Amino acid sequence: MEFEPIVNGLEAEFTEIDFIRFDAAERENELLQIQLGIRGHPSVALIAADGTVTNTWFGQQTADTLRPALAALQNE
Repeated sequence: MEFEPIVNGLEAEFTEIDFIRFDAAERENELLQIQLGIRGHPSVALIAADGTVTNTWFGQQTADTLRPALAALQNE
């Protein structure tokens, strides 16, 4: 059984936010992981338009957990 990432549904809900995915297993993404403080996956980092990391979550998250932070980011 394959599960769809929770952000896929949120992507349709928060259309003003750019959702960017990267594969943590790919070596070329190592520097980005270090900069964001990401040490495992799945991980989610919200980054404001000015480049500030506003939130970071590690491990599987629910839409209800991510939604308030996405709404705040969208309303900036």
